[in-house]
Amino acid sequence: MMKRGALSFVLLSCVLFMSTGFAEEPVKGDKLTDFMRVNQPEGRRQPVSMDTAIARLVDDKKEIVVDLIAAVHIGDKEYYENLNGIFKRYDAVLYELVADEGTVLDKETIAKKKDRSILSSFQSGMGEALALDFQLLHVDYEAGNFIHADLSPEEFGRRMAERGDLMQMLYRAIILSNKKNKDGGDEELKMQGRLLGTLFAPDPSLALKRFFAKEMVNQMDDSVYIIGGEGSAIITDRNAAALKVLRRELDAGKKKIAIFYGGAHLPEFVKSLKKDFKLEMDEITWVIAWDLTKDRSARKK
Repeated sequence: MMKRGALSFVLLSCVLFMSTGFAEEPVKGDKLTDFMRVNQPEGRRQPVSMDTAIARLVDDKKEIVVDLIAAVHIGDKEYYENLNGIFKRYDAVLYELVADEGTVLDKETIAKKKDRSILSSFQSGMGEALALDFQLLHVDYEAGNFIHADLSPEEFGRRMAERGDLMQMLYRAIILSNKKNKDGGDEELKMQGRLLGTLFAPDPSLALKRFFAKEMVNQMDDSVYIIGGEGSAIITDRNAAALKVLRRELDAGKKKIAIFYGGAHLPEFVKSLKKDFKLEMDEITWVIAWDLTKDRSARKK
């Protein structure tokens, strides 16, 4: 059975990836859970939010700041509005999108992409079920400081074929599923029970939102294992394309730059920025992506 591995892959696809606060202790940035969390304060019966990170790396001598902004592809409308304000602070915002060079994400292009892309339609549908909004519809990609920093579809497809990523992903999903079954199939039944229980909650959308937030964070490592992590076209090759653009913008004299990418990309970004750009981790702040306290009716007011 592949239920567990398949669910992990779907959950990552959905995500991958207001107030902010500093982490209480230094964060190395070498694992995915450094960039995404479910915030459940001590003594609270339910979590209050699912948060994404802004990880700052700096070179004080050169006065260079690079912020890694973890993206969640479906989130609260207020989350994207907050990000749009944050993006204005940068000389350049490098964003992910497997598209041809020169592609402009204006409202007409976004509408066409939403209608044609299976993944975009799936994410949009999940957003409706969870009372969340779709990233492409709310982030201002027409901002003057936004710069495309990703592979083209042709190059991405070629890299995936060369690495054999699709077959490896299927193989890893099978391996992980078998391991989960051997370790105990009861957890699968418990998870299905929790999912079924959301249907009978006073606000099913809020209950489902809490369920998916917890499951996505709990399964992040499994999900990254399935897609390949380091050494894959999805992570490594796309990161390399973004870092090539980062180098170009730094050479052009820009000092404060953001990289806006799915959270699964950030641990490898941190490693590359430390090694190849000689930057040091400075701080991590948190942004509320999903408010897990408000019911559907309260959210619309």
